[in-house]
Amino acid sequence: MASRPGPACCIALALLLVGGCGPDSPGGGAAPLRVFGRTGLGPVEFAYPRAMAIARDQRHLLIVDKAGRIQTLSESGDFVRAWRMPEIDAGKPTGLGVAPDGRVFVAETHYGRVAIFSPEGELLSTFGSFGREPGQFILPTDVEVAADGRVFVAEYGGNDRVSCFSADLQWQYAFADRASGDGATARPQGLCLARDGTLLVADSCNHRIARYALDGRFLGAFGTLGSERGELRFPYSVDEMADGSIVVAEFGNNRVQRFSATGDSLGVWGRPGREPGELAYPWACGVLADGRLAVLDSGNNRVQILDGRAARTWR
Repeated sequence: MASRPGPACCIALALLLVGGCGPDSPGGGAAPLRVFGRTGLGPVEFAYPRAMAIARDQRHLLIVDKAGRIQTLSESGDFVRAWRMPEIDAGKPTGLGVAPDGRVFVAETHYGRVAIFSPEGELLSTFGSFGREPGQFILPTDVEVAADGRVFVAEYGGNDRVSCFSADLQWQYAFADRASGDGATARPQGLCLARDGTLLVADSCNHRIARYALDGRFLGAFGTLGSERGELRFPYSVDEMADGSIVVAEFGNNRVQRFSATGDSLGVWGRPGREPGELAYPWACGVLADGRLAVLDSGNNRVQILDGRAARTWR
């Protein structure tokens, strides 16, 4: 079963599909440096990939698709290894995180848990169960692991919150839930631990990027529903560049947008389509070494690599 937005998301997405690519749909940007991947079940082939994480060396990508398969690829698109999730009948993962020691954390969205693998794909353990109580999940979407070992897990489906676990996987606290006032989220889909020690959350059905202290305090947000620069439509992934700027994959606008640390738009890359430099429902983006950016072009079953540093890339 595919992961689906809630009712409010579905209404807005339907309006997007009816409207198509109108005059208010910005696009363009420099050609990608590299494109790799195609439809299929073999090496460097994908069956609608829905999550990507960048390895700690910033030179390898981990990608999971709807075949329940996790592939490790080099930044050049060379196949390294692959493994399959032990269970996929209930649904496939939509989130990946990499710990400082290289362990791979997988948000098993439709199983209400997180699985932990070695870098080689050996299942080490799982934590969490289906439910609304502390330490339980309904539909976990993403995982981030801090340098001190703390684990942050986002979820939706009724909980719509972020939970913090200790390094030994004991539940500590939750935040960004419905009781959080202005800090409440609606389908928090992507997480990023920023260099300043805060947590960025792609608050997808609120069409914004929210920032929190690691103790759960809401620090502010930027973005509102729309297709102009500075606006967002279903942001599914967020990452931070070396200069502190923020990159966001917009599932609903078929583009990647770059912001300053304070939320000012610095430009967009991509537009709807199938050609290089065009995107179809991107689920994720991640920063590679030397300022390059990997974009998971999910609807096209491929990855596009662009130069995130060059001003000409962003329009």
